[in-house]
Amino acid sequence: MTEKQNNSDEKKRLDWHSGFEGGLMLSLRRYAKDLQIEREHPLSSEPLRIDFLVIKKRPDVLIDNAMGREFKTYNLIEYKNPNDELNIDVLWKVIGYACLYKSFGKSVDAIKSDEITVTILRAAKPAGLLKNLDTAGVNVEKTTPGIYKIDGIIRMPVNIVVIGELQDSELKALSVMRPGVDADTVRQFIDEAQTFTEPGDKRFADAVLEISASVNEKLYERLRGDDGMCEALRKIMAEDLQDAENRGVELGREQGLEQGIEKGIAIFIEDKMEDKVPEDKIIERVETKFKVSREKAAEYVKRLQDSFVAG
Repeated sequence: MTEKQNNSDEKKRLDWHSGFEGGLMLSLRRYAKDLQIEREHPLSSEPLRIDFLVIKKRPDVLIDNAMGREFKTYNLIEYKNPNDELNIDVLWKVIGYACLYKSFGKSVDAIKSDEITVTILRAAKPAGLLKNLDTAGVNVEKTTPGIYKIDGIIRMPVNIVVIGELQDSELKALSVMRPGVDADTVRQFIDEAQTFTEPGDKRFADAVLEISASVNEKLYERLRGDDGMCEALRKIMAEDLQDAENRGVELGREQGLEQGIEKGIAIFIEDKMEDKVPEDKIIERVETKFKVSREKAAEYVKRLQDSFVAG
């Protein structure tokens, strides 16, 4: 297998949606008490799911950022990672999800069509799709940097969010996950993430940074050379370590502290394997977080891989 194929396979394995979940949650964190957010909300008894459903608990709440400003009561969000296609058929499929969601109300017309919005996010501008819409006579208006409003294709509002064009500071958690992000944006996000105090926020920041670092390796290598920034990265991404250590110490009360910590490392590795994080990235994270040699980290990972295969 060529290096190019290896790189392609690694990109496919990245858990983009967990990263996007972190970015979405952090982008809407100021409004958390007024929103109900469901991941992969089921649209029917069959495996037909929209990526995210955001329901405003109070209709009068304004989501004051570029993505959420037009949100109504029921907001369907579809995220396309940089390897996904966004063409006219994908657009209609997502609109179809919205139509199905409207039809699945508990009673006739319980979900009003004018209370539904559709938002599709992608790192780069889908030039082919926009050209197709223009040819079909569908009006597309760029309402603000990164936000393209599709008018006339269906009654409910449809917006395409081009993450690479966003300038809204409240959406940095989404911007940092795109390939080619600039160092200033990453630094700003890391500075902001260090102020997070709510439970879960650091976990979301960790998911965002894991994707961002995976697709911007050279940039993060430079940032790790900055002592201050390296320390900030370690602090932000330390929650996984703490969770694993806590679970390991709990087990250690019964099995002995050393065995418990090893179990904590095993739990950490298993979590990353389940998220389909590439092997070399898991080894790097174990080495950094648990302060073990690269050889020891690789040994732990190999041992757990063999267990996974055997299981």
